[in-house]
Amino acid sequence: MSRKGMALFPAKASWQFTLVMVLSSIASLTVQAFTAPCRASQLLGRRSVQLPSPPTFSVGSIRMSAGSPPRDDKYLLDGETEVFCNREINMQQIRAIGFDMDYTLAQYNLAFELLAYDGAKQKLVDTFRYPEAVASFEYDSTYFRRGLVIDKERGNVIKMDRHKYVRQAYHGFSPLPSAVRKSLYMASSENIPLYTESTFVNIDTLFLLVDAYLFAQLVEYKDRHPSEIKHSYAAIYSHIRQCVDLCHRDGVIKDRVAEDPGAYIVPDPGMVTMLEQYKESGRKTFLVTNSLWEYTDVVMNFLVGNKGPRNQDWLDLFEVVIVGSRKPAFLEDRSAYMMRVAPADGSLRNVDGVEGPVDAFLAQGKVFQGGNWKHLLEMLKLTSGDNVLYVGDHMYSDILRSKRSLGWRTCLVIPELAGEVAALQQYAGLDAGLQELRRRRLVMDEEMDSLYKSIQVLRREEKQGAQGGASTEPSPELKKLTRQLQELEEAGERLDDTIKAGCSDYHHKFHRVWGKLFESGFQESRFAKQVSTYACVYTKKASNLGMVSPERWFRTVRDSMPHDVYLALGLGGASQTEMVGADAGDPR
Repeated sequence: MSRKGMALFPAKASWQFTLVMVLSSIASLTVQAFTAPCRASQLLGRRSVQLPSPPTFSVGSIRMSAGSPPRDDKYLLDGETEVFCNREINMQQIRAIGFDMDYTLAQYNLAFELLAYDGAKQKLVDTFRYPEAVASFEYDSTYFRRGLVIDKERGNVIKMDRHKYVRQAYHGFSPLPSAVRKSLYMASSENIPLYTESTFVNIDTLFLLVDAYLFAQLVEYKDRHPSEIKHSYAAIYSHIRQCVDLCHRDGVIKDRVAEDPGAYIVPDPGMVTMLEQYKESGRKTFLVTNSLWEYTDVVMNFLVGNKGPRNQDWLDLFEVVIVGSRKPAFLEDRSAYMMRVAPADGSLRNVDGVEGPVDAFLAQGKVFQGGNWKHLLEMLKLTSGDNVLYVGDHMYSDILRSKRSLGWRTCLVIPELAGEVAALQQYAGLDAGLQELRRRRLVMDEEMDSLYKSIQVLRREEKQGAQGGASTEPSPELKKLTRQLQELEEAGERLDDTIKAGCSDYHHKFHRVWGKLFESGFQESRFAKQVSTYACVYTKKASNLGMVSPERWFRTVRDSMPHDVYLALGLGGASQTEMVGADAGDPR
């Protein structure tokens, strides 16, 4: 099909219409390539491959004739309550279960984010003398996602795949062209970025969504009004971070939450039941949060449903409570000192580690500020991190450090999970269509390989004949094969364009800008790789752990390598191009 003909289709549905026409063209060309008489191909022993019937498509969505099960109103998988397993955990071996508080036991709503956003932008104007226009900025909590990375020096926000290949990059709110993105982030032999350097900030907690959005707004404003903001992009981000931190320290956020917790905290009716279930099973439960005592007491009173004056009855849910823990330092610094907190008035008293018998020590008070993991394990009477399960939301401070440094078992809380799982099932047909296209692209690659080899053999034969006095003009057979190869290459380019457009359409079903949380293109996202590497299990909310038995054995599903996928898709003899990888049709 000509590009002129393709342009006649409506832009909104172009990739679906193009897909149908391209598949028809591919099928025709592939049949020609297989059925064309060719002595060279016979010498090569090229086998015949039967292409399956192409799927049927309609404008705006894909109707799969096979491969996509019918969908009921109720999805097969419930992302709201399911606990997913990366590494097997036999809960009978877990002796202690610990929890972070903010965005783990306590989930916050948009009003909470606005406290930080509104407070920070006003401080930018009042403290750092940013233009008054900044105070009128408005917040969109849905624009950015966890798993992205802020490039402070360049004013960009980027998304990477599992290989740290940058597949999306925005400067402010403007997407960077592919050539610019590659020139900035393609690794060279002399400079291979790890994206853990001080010039980058990983958005690995929902707290940082405010930072990211305000940063993008100020980058846009600076570019449009350079005379009004003369700070560098890096300085702008530093100012934002200082202002947000100050909002957490000076009462702009926490005083408002204390006045009316229900306006900012999402209640979780299953939390208390879950904690009581683990205590009744003989496990020790503990709380380790970076929040200080006063705020922790406010939040926990609300979460346990206390509607009267604050009290400390919620402490009965935990063996040990550590506030102001300074994670990740708590998980790394052996020398950090610990203080005992008096719950009645919040006063502090220095303690020289765990003094005397543990039970007698905790009888004097089980709320502490600071300290380190050694103090905690001693109070829990544990020596092995493999007997500890820690539940948190922060990829670095809660999950990565506890797993990598201490060998704790880990559970990552991912509030976005329910939406991802629902979209996966809702658009399963679209995904199946894209996978079918990539499978066909691999078959095309194999056909082009075979044609290329056949052409090489014929050229050698005809060259030898020419040396013996035969005609130097290419034979009709060679011309035909060369033409077929060219047509397949052109069809492959059209199919690549179709796959790229389809992939973009599919990803935008999950998020209008950044696509799927756990994928980038056809690869795992960097966030997904971190989840699979460091989170033994993951779920939407901590209380989901109470929906299974305390003796549960969490088991993994079978891992798959590309050759497993090939066999599952009937591609046993296809080329060695990686199916689930950064190759043919992968929209870079």
